[in-house]
Amino acid sequence: MIEFNTFERGDKTYTYLKVEMGKAPFLLVKGQKGYIMCGYMNLEAATKLGDLGVRVSGVSDLNTVLESKVAGCTPAAKEAGIEEGDRVSDIIHLI
Repeated sequence: MIEFNTFERGDKTYTYLKVEMGKAPFLLVKGQKGYIMCGYMNLEAATKLGDLGVRVSGVSDLNTVLESKVAGCTPAAKEAGIEEGDRVSDIIHLI
């Protein structure tokens, strides 16, 4: 199953993608400047590309992404003010 939709937080619109995989879903939240990704995506590749990327883990849907804490992030995300341990709901406006 594939779930794809948009949602708003404040004055910004985000795209949400969920793809059922094997034992865990693939999740992605895309904003204007960057994205929040699950553990299926490669943080090293995002860093090489210069992307503003944030990784979360242990998530199963949009609500758990928003409630989770940043498990890792690219240098571009750090430059934007995002750090490991930040709650996604507190930093999503930077994405």
